[in-house]
Amino acid sequence: MRKIVRFLVPAVATLVMALSLSASFRKEDVKVHTLENGLKVLLVEDHNVPSVSLYTFFRVGSRNERPGLTGVSHFIEHMMFNGTPKAGPGEFDRRMEFAGGSNNAYTGDDLTAYTDWFPPAALEAMIEMEADRMQGLSFVPEVFESERGVIASERRLGVDNDNDAILAENVRATAIMAHPYHWDVIGWMSDILSWRRDEVAAYYRTYYAPNNAVLVVAGDIDPVRTMELVRKHYGPIKASPPPPPVSTVEPPQMGTKTVVIRKEAQAPSYLAVWHGPAYKDPDFFPLSVLAKPLLEGESSRLYRRLVRDEELAIDVGGGINETIDPQLFQIFVKPRPGADLERIDKVVEEELAKVRAEGITARELEKALNIVRNDFYRGLQTVAGKANQLGQAELVAGDFARLFTVMDDYAAVGTDRVREAARKVFTADNKTVGMLIPEGGAK
Repeated sequence: MRKIVRFLVPAVATLVMALSLSASFRKEDVKVHTLENGLKVLLVEDHNVPSVSLYTFFRVGSRNERPGLTGVSHFIEHMMFNGTPKAGPGEFDRRMEFAGGSNNAYTGDDLTAYTDWFPPAALEAMIEMEADRMQGLSFVPEVFESERGVIASERRLGVDNDNDAILAENVRATAIMAHPYHWDVIGWMSDILSWRRDEVAAYYRTYYAPNNAVLVVAGDIDPVRTMELVRKHYGPIKASPPPPPVSTVEPPQMGTKTVVIRKEAQAPSYLAVWHGPAYKDPDFFPLSVLAKPLLEGESSRLYRRLVRDEELAIDVGGGINETIDPQLFQIFVKPRPGADLERIDKVVEEELAKVRAEGITARELEKALNIVRNDFYRGLQTVAGKANQLGQAELVAGDFARLFTVMDDYAAVGTDRVREAARKVFTADNKTVGMLIPEGGAK
């Protein structure tokens, strides 16, 4: 991942904008094409701002890796900015900057995305460069080793030297035994240090193919002209054999698992997870709603109990991610130095017991749905946001059209469904709890 940018907008103004946006952005506004080589293209014409967003999504993430090649999806994301036979290292960024644009990329459990923003005049140049690196990525030995070092440093800084990340990685690997979600996107250090160029190049050729990709172009474009350019530059790229399917199903957990880490630290850490549903599972939506009154904001149940009332913690957070296969519902607590972790765990269980018994209130449900709607429509305010959400819906939900019905799924959530989903997920046999205890300290 290259960088993350977050935009903050006043909530009231955002909601007003969202309501108008929901009426103006429709499924019919998305023009769909599929090239003979299998590349799916989604076009959104929007002339409100003289800007274009070009998002390329590949169906590959840590979910597609195996032991020995963990982290390779993220590594290839980095390598994609290091040149092809047509464009040397750094040339992509230089041409983008010269055109007045910018770019980014990210890798997740299920997908890898490349994001470009630029003036309309640069459209063909950007399409040409993206098509070039879809098929012609170079694996020059010196560059390969240099980027390996970058990833290793990123791993040391972001995981090995971060106590919260260490705990999260260990809890995830303990809770998920068989499925590739077992490891994080960054991968294991031993794998990072032992990747072979030929293996990585083969992985790239397997997953970086037009029939394993979705191209989204949104903004100040002429759809007809845009498709002419797409066919010109992407059409000659040959399809590859379909990648092997991910068939591993995580077996049911059969009892509470506990992870205890003792190491030098200024303060303890706490993380509890439960096996939850995939994004396509009907239970995903009530659990996503539940995360709001349980964990989000200073009025949430666990914030009030742990931060305000008992002064055991500085902050709480968590929830469940949108993934193709079942993932984990997480509750993260940042304890105060010297806090009793066993007491924190007891408070968490007490609040979950209330949810299992009583669900949430009608007022909590209303507030949660307001947050969900606000967050959703805020993400669609820009052409970049539209491109990103369309691509994610296509890859994770299986159809971009789900973007236009997902709010109906949330609206159908009632307090009864929240309680029923909580009863399924928040059981002792389904729980993994992790505690990082400062060396020499007590729980």
